[in-house]
Amino acid sequence: MSYRKPPRRQRRGAASRWRILPRLALAIFAVTVLLLRTDAGQRLELLLQQAAQNKTLSALALFLALPGSEAPDSDTRPADEPGLSAGSSPAAESPAPEDTQAAQITLPESAAPELPAELPPSNVTSVTIDGKADGYTGSGSIYIQNRSDYDIDIPSLLKAEDGVRLSGDEVQVLIVHTHGSESYTPDPYNNYTPTDTDRTTDTRYNVVRVGDEICSVLESRGIKTLHSKTLHDSPAYSGSYDRALEDISARMKENPSIKAVIDVHRDAMITQNGTKYKTVAEVNGETTAQLMLVCGTDGGGLVHDNWKKNLSFQMKLQDRLNTEYPGLMRPINIRNERFNQHVTLGSMLLEVGTSGNSLPEALASARLFANALADELLSR
Repeated sequence: MSYRKPPRRQRRGAASRWRILPRLALAIFAVTVLLLRTDAGQRLELLLQQAAQNKTLSALALFLALPGSEAPDSDTRPADEPGLSAGSSPAAESPAPEDTQAAQITLPESAAPELPAELPPSNVTSVTIDGKADGYTGSGSIYIQNRSDYDIDIPSLLKAEDGVRLSGDEVQVLIVHTHGSESYTPDPYNNYTPTDTDRTTDTRYNVVRVGDEICSVLESRGIKTLHSKTLHDSPAYSGSYDRALEDISARMKENPSIKAVIDVHRDAMITQNGTKYKTVAEVNGETTAQLMLVCGTDGGGLVHDNWKKNLSFQMKLQDRLNTEYPGLMRPINIRNERFNQHVTLGSMLLEVGTSGNSLPEALASARLFANALADELLSR
């Protein structure tokens, strides 16, 4: 077989390609050194270490680690990320009065941190309040903090008929948030942009996220649940309960099958020197936020004929929760205010932890609460 030399131009091109390889290798080496000498390089190295431990590291996270990168315009949040859950209601909300329409708008979310952030140490003290050693009225699994004008007969109320019964396949439970922007102490993985002290309109990090968790568990137990994610306390805090009442009334008009309404809040315990207290319980080896039921009455002069039935239902639920998860519940708080609990039987206000608790602690107790509530409702 004869061999013919390639034309001079082809030989020159091949030689050129061989000559640029050392330059390319040098460029790659220079970029690598630059990355390792910058914060971007450290972030990239940390991401690669996380990838070795967690195979689900997203391309978006790697993209954000590179210098000068910006997140794409499209929503790349996975469907199972906090803020989205099974059984959630559609985004459309009930109409609001003209002077409060701004409270119903969709508000921007915080940007998720690229990597776990180093947060300054917070002045938070843990405490457990179960009533047994704190001078509260009660015994056994039921303790109360009575701030109403009424004498409370715990044994009689535990035996009384409360009228709460599930029926049919339609919506049975409504979850709302009078103070939906209430949030928790940030941690490296749940670090949000506050819109006020211990508050954020980002529903991935406030009590709306806790409502998502309760809704998801109830749905998984076969109890059809509607979750209203309207923030009634933003941008105006004053009038929150009036706006929440309009929301509850509208939802119940659309779904007359609703048997119970849960208004999910979080409490706050802060001393004058700025120390926060978080209420905690150890349940099955896990640290959870303590829960507290708040029962309204007609002691403040507003009509609420069925408050004793509501309190009876809450006491039975409290008994079940403390039996299944000892220490989870703080004493029931009984007040003169009615807190919109006059709308239907089975209404309650649920405080999930305090501002000192973390979001994971609140979510853990929310799951326990939802399972016990399902047990109570399905047993009737």
